[in-house]
Amino acid sequence: MKVQTIDAKRRLVLPGAQPGECYEVRVAGLGHYELTKVIPAPRAPKPDPAEIDALFASAALTPAMSSEQLRALTREP
Repeated sequence: MKVQTIDAKRRLVLPGAQPGECYEVRVAGLGHYELTKVIPAPRAPKPDPAEIDALFASAALTPAMSSEQLRALTREP
């Protein structure tokens, strides 16, 4: 059985692990730990500039009517 020692930065080297891999650590009992490899979800692709321009053109925050029309509807005559 191979023994691993934790360094001053609280790191442990796992045999066969690759850089960048993530593991969930669970306490299985007194002095026992269970590691489960976590597979990250794939990232959504970045929108291309045309899609971003289309979103700005739709302008969901732009009012549907002018301020004069809104004033005429909301003010008493």
